[in-house]
Amino acid sequence: MESRELNILGVIYIVKEVDTVNKANPRRGEINYLTNEIRIDKNMPKSLKEQVLMHEILHAVFDLLGLDELAEDEEKVQSIATALHHVFST
Repeated sequence: MESRELNILGVIYIVKEVDTVNKANPRRGEINYLTNEIRIDKNMPKSLKEQVLMHEILHAVFDLLGLDELAEDEEKVQSIATALHHVFST
């Protein structure tokens, strides 16, 4: 399992690339606010991993800023993540 630290607004999150993100609810990525851990499916192409990581980073940012409603809105988080990933990958 690969892992690295990521500083998000002064809070250290551990990013782990794993075989299975969540056995109960299959998904590409997941953030745990209590353990400051982000889990990403390691079997995806690099570009998709980057986009999923951006999505999880945005969850953390919105949570840390106290924007709970936005942090829980998957459609908005995904839209912003897709846009930012496109900006930074071109």
